[in-house]
Amino acid sequence: MNIIQFFRILWVRRWIILPAFLVCVTTAALVVQFLPERYRATTRLVLDTFKPDPVTGQVMNSQFMRAYVQTQTELIEDYATSGRVVDELGWANDPANIAAFNASSSAATGDIRRWLAKQISDNTKADVIEGSNILEISYSDSSPERAERIANLIRTAFLAQSLAAKRQAAAKSADWYTQQAEAARQSLLAAVQARTDFVKKSGIVLTETGSDLDTQKLAQLQGASAIPSAPVVAAASGMGPAQLQLAQIDQQIQQAATNLGPNHPAFQALQRQREVLARAAAAERSQASASGPGRGALESEANAQRARVLGNRQDVDKVMQLQRDVTLKQDQYMKAAQRVADLRLEASSNDTGMSTLSEASAPETPYYPKVPMIIGGAAGFGLGLGVLVALLVELLGRRVRSAEDLEVAVDAPVLGVIQSRASLAARLRRAQETLGDRAETHGASVN
Repeated sequence: MNIIQFFRILWVRRWIILPAFLVCVTTAALVVQFLPERYRATTRLVLDTFKPDPVTGQVMNSQFMRAYVQTQTELIEDYATSGRVVDELGWANDPANIAAFNASSSAATGDIRRWLAKQISDNTKADVIEGSNILEISYSDSSPERAERIANLIRTAFLAQSLAAKRQAAAKSADWYTQQAEAARQSLLAAVQARTDFVKKSGIVLTETGSDLDTQKLAQLQGASAIPSAPVVAAASGMGPAQLQLAQIDQQIQQAATNLGPNHPAFQALQRQREVLARAAAAERSQASASGPGRGALESEANAQRARVLGNRQDVDKVMQLQRDVTLKQDQYMKAAQRVADLRLEASSNDTGMSTLSEASAPETPYYPKVPMIIGGAAGFGLGLGVLVALLVELLGRRVRSAEDLEVAVDAPVLGVIQSRASLAARLRRAQETLGDRAETHGASVN
């Protein structure tokens, strides 16, 4: 079947297609008149997911953004939010609502608040606008004013519920961290007491640098014995710096006496410089002889102090270990105490992480029923139904209406087509006469 045959069939069966089309469109138009109108009010919130938390300073990771948004949309349609709206509206005490609840199948539960909250949740829809952090809350109702009021109440109840849940979670976590902080404090006190008892027993005291007093004293003695480094080098070589300079001056004087003579000014200047260096060399020798025994005493005292430090090494290590334990437990306690303070502050915070972008307003036109869509859908359905019925009727009673139909019927090519010039009325009249003659002939033969 080609496209021409198809349209020829549709044209012949138009008296089937057209009624089906008109019946569906008429029925849809009548049904639309009886459908209840529904109005939708919409309010919007901004999710402050990119703003740091005012207490912790943390910013939400983008990986948790989808889960966070999905959680918020579920909370909007949850019983905790819709139940607050029911309480705000006072529906649970309305006689009409009580009578409707008693007549419903949920009357056996006795929970009218949950039954009314479910009605609000069923008409509530929340979603995030694509590509933004704007959360849209919508509520549909038969009254535009009621839709506006309930949409705003849902937004307010949701914000209040979010704040209450945030505070409750923070308070619960704060209580747990308080217990941990108290346990850390008791552990810290025990560590401090153990360190104090051992210090009293051993007599070892650690300084601010982390070393004990004996070790610090040993370092001072070693430093004091190592200070006169130049005299030590001079003693090792047999001469001090002034004595070395004096020897050099003597050599210069001998050369000047040979070359210049005793009355030359340069020779006399060298003589005066030698007198000064001679006095300095004498003082140096006396100082070296006096410092020799003192340095030996320092070395002896340092050796005795070193032996004392080595003897107390085990006790010193024990005190240092106790001190490290105290430092660790103090750090644990400080962290737990800081976390408790942060959670207590968060439990008293008024920040929900969301802000109102726009309030709902009473819609002027209903969003349901959508008359153009319903009428258009009915028209398409009626047209399709009519075409389907027409094709079915044609298949059940196939007729030859063209040369193409004849070729399909006899499975042979058509060699020619003779077009009758007689009118349709004449052909019908001739056909009736032929049938009448056949009927008379048949009756005569029977007689």
